[in-house]
Amino acid sequence: MGSVSRVEIMVSAALLNAARGLSDLLERPITMGTVQARVVHFSELWTGIGHPESAMTGLYLQMKGDLAGQAMLILSLEDALHLTDLLMDQPLGSSTELAELEQSALAEAGHLMVAYFLNAMAVLTGRPMRPSPPAVMVDMLGSILDVLAASAGEGSDDLMIFETILQDAQGLAEIRFWVLPDLVRHFQ
Repeated sequence: MGSVSRVEIMVSAALLNAARGLSDLLERPITMGTVQARVVHFSELWTGIGHPESAMTGLYLQMKGDLAGQAMLILSLEDALHLTDLLMDQPLGSSTELAELEQSALAEAGHLMVAYFLNAMAVLTGRPMRPSPPAVMVDMLGSILDVLAASAGEGSDDLMIFETILQDAQGLAEIRFWVLPDLVRHFQ
């Protein structure tokens, strides 16, 4: 089995653990789509997500430790509002904007999901990792992805991305979960 295949298997297992963490937090089933590994040029980051001027929400965390990298959770503004309602156990449609309280709830959920991901990766690799505090961005998709590209792209115009889609069983909130390892060779 090649090293990329081993990496994909480990990342898939860790992302499944992140989905389990969100499921536990929300007390409802969360499904996870197929994990895709791909190399993407900066100029194509937004492809398949939406128009660069679409209003979106991004939860950004750095992954620190022996296996460094970044994690980004991307949601449409509507899905972020629905997720906020689910997190705060309030009727759907209660959240109409992402004010400080709503952003705090999203940040905690993002931090928890990335912590679950990193804990699984640490068990699988034997290397300790920890997440940074989360940054919540409510902006145009292009602006959110510019932050990611600026942080991740030191020395290269291409990014290695592991991607999956997390969704609650009723389709009320869809979360695009990206993992961008700094150095895939650390997994070998």
